[in-house]
Amino acid sequence: MLEHSWKFSGWLRRAIVLICLLSIWLLPSTTFAQTSGPIYIVQPGDTLYIIAQRFGTSVEALASANGITDTSLITPGLELVIPGYAGVSGILTFHELGYGETIFSLSTQLGIPADAIIKLNRILQPDRLYIGQALIVSLSTDEESSVLLKAILAEYGESKLALAARNGINPWDIAHFGDRLDRAWIISDERIIVSGETPLMHSLPVPIESVEVEPDRVIQGQTLEVKITSHATSPLIGSIDDRPLSFHPFSDDVLISLQGIDALTEPGMYDLELAIWDSQKEKIRFNFAQPIRVVDGEYYYDPVLYVPDETVESETIQQENALVESIVNQITEGKYWDGMFQFPSSYTDSFPSYFGSRRNYNDLGYDWYHNGLDLYGGVGTPIYAPARGKVVYTGLLSVRGNVTYIDHGWGVFTGYLHQSAIEVSVGDWVEPGQQIGLVGATGRVTGPHLHWEIWVGGVPVDPLEWTAEEFP
Repeated sequence: MLEHSWKFSGWLRRAIVLICLLSIWLLPSTTFAQTSGPIYIVQPGDTLYIIAQRFGTSVEALASANGITDTSLITPGLELVIPGYAGVSGILTFHELGYGETIFSLSTQLGIPADAIIKLNRILQPDRLYIGQALIVSLSTDEESSVLLKAILAEYGESKLALAARNGINPWDIAHFGDRLDRAWIISDERIIVSGETPLMHSLPVPIESVEVEPDRVIQGQTLEVKITSHATSPLIGSIDDRPLSFHPFSDDVLISLQGIDALTEPGMYDLELAIWDSQKEKIRFNFAQPIRVVDGEYYYDPVLYVPDETVESETIQQENALVESIVNQITEGKYWDGMFQFPSSYTDSFPSYFGSRRNYNDLGYDWYHNGLDLYGGVGTPIYAPARGKVVYTGLLSVRGNVTYIDHGWGVFTGYLHQSAIEVSVGDWVEPGQQIGLVGATGRVTGPHLHWEIWVGGVPVDPLEWTAEEFP
């Protein structure tokens, strides 16, 4: 019995070892790649399906390229070969495009061929990359693969030798958009690429050091902020969808522009353009345009509102709008406010009507939108200034009722409509929290309330944005 038991246990041990070996052999291989190509490091929350969608491949192709038999067994930190990118190597990651960045600047910055970036992202229009676009790029392990360059503007009548001397470089080291500049002459104000001290982060010329755009996709009815660091002595100008931007000194070498995006702007791509004038502001030396996304504000539709017919007459509305636009389109160089705007009322928990909602008066159709924020309050409720500023208009209008407009500088204005009493005068300076009027029911209303507006660059924006965020 003892001998038989020993033989049985020996057979059992050998069977267990064999089963273990077979289990190891049958486990899915997720730790090494079976083919060559660029590498993606799995991040928390990734699945093979998500990764396949991101890189334009299939789960089956990913599994095959990496020897994976169980597609559910991937873990953060795992290195996966991404198939379909022959000739591309390195570790794949994502780079959000900043203003002024192009295929050329990314290529020199990251030290990877431009055609590899185009191939990785299947780009059909390389000259129409938009701000905030997430591009797939491969990071080279060669620290010396990037080229140190900068872009400059040629001076009037400057030769290649003079340009090289001005920048302290060898004339033969001058590159022109990535190609050697073989000709001896240079066009005035031509953008020339020369040796620099850092990888070329963007395609904008010296003296523009950086351009920051916030947000990189802007919602209808919100504020766009453009911040430029520049050593330029000549003026900088800009526009968004052909609407001029106004730049103001913020600190040493830093300019800021704030611009509202109309709540009725169709979602899509709009060019954000910057240009450099000559010192006499007679001609533009350089200009650059790059698309920015405007996205839907998802504003709702108010119920039909019934108001006196005279307050929806086209001629009356046009006359009032022209008056208000003449006020809010002025630009004051000084910035009067500091920090976030306060609410102009003590009722801040809920609101009878929000900015951007589409309006239909007297069943005439949804041809209007609400360009302010309505705040609760009965007749006589105090109204307070939300920030420091100067009163630039007070008066009684047919649609807006008793109104006050305050200039806060830099093209930022606030308006207070339907008041029962105005307690400030044109030319008065007001401070945050100072009482400026009383809630009423004058003009086009269905009951007493305060209609509060904020205008930025001649465009009304959502006041809640300015009570929640500091600009700039």
